[in-house]
Amino acid sequence: MANIIKCRGFILKTIPFKESSLITSVLTNRLGKVKLLAKGVRRPKSKICGAMEPFNLDEVIFYKREFKEIYNLSDAVVIDSFEQIRHDPERVNAALVLCEFYNKTLPAEEADYQAFSLLMRFLNGLRNADVSVARTIALAFLLKAFSGAGVMPHLENCVRCHKSILNNGKVDFSINAGGIVCDEHYDDTVVFLSRPTIDTLRSIYTRTQLHIEDDALDEIENFLADYMYVHLNNLHLNTLKHLK
Repeated sequence: MANIIKCRGFILKTIPFKESSLITSVLTNRLGKVKLLAKGVRRPKSKICGAMEPFNLDEVIFYKREFKEIYNLSDAVVIDSFEQIRHDPERVNAALVLCEFYNKTLPAEEADYQAFSLLMRFLNGLRNADVSVARTIALAFLLKAFSGAGVMPHLENCVRCHKSILNNGKVDFSINAGGIVCDEHYDDTVVFLSRPTIDTLRSIYTRTQLHIEDDALDEIENFLADYMYVHLNNLHLNTLKHLK
């Protein structure tokens, strides 16, 4: 017997299904990530077509049945469309980064209010900030999301032996080890990060407001793809290449 579920959720991704329907991935506040079938939503007269836009926050009603991976959407009402973000392609591209990350990394139907809350704070910050810092906000919150996924970089001392690293110049950051390393634990996946970049990475996890210099931003973005691939099951984010 079906249970009727009513909850809030962010639209992470939609995929066309047959001629007039969509399969949508939704990060809900109660059940975590769920997949919903929105029948007929692509028809011109559908009353919920506007609710299926990416990163909308909706109130959704669906029928949950046991032994089903996709549930039938009954109704959806937009709570917040984040219209200010949609005015600028740079903000849209930034917003989609975290949506793609959660769509690809969150397990199905495991409640994760931390992820839901982080996405809310991310989108609110993105719409209120100047468009020039959209890339900064996207990368900072992506790094914050690493913490929830259990792959936060180790930045305090050598990740292998925990020896203090005193270096005012370049710091060895091992992709495979997941953090900074001393000379004794240097490996083939080490990239060289400047001290300001290491300090920036640390501040991302300790502060709510950030200013990230362009050089640090470039260094961070350059190692992110390899880091995610190694530590998040070969994860690749297509949206990162559209950040500006």
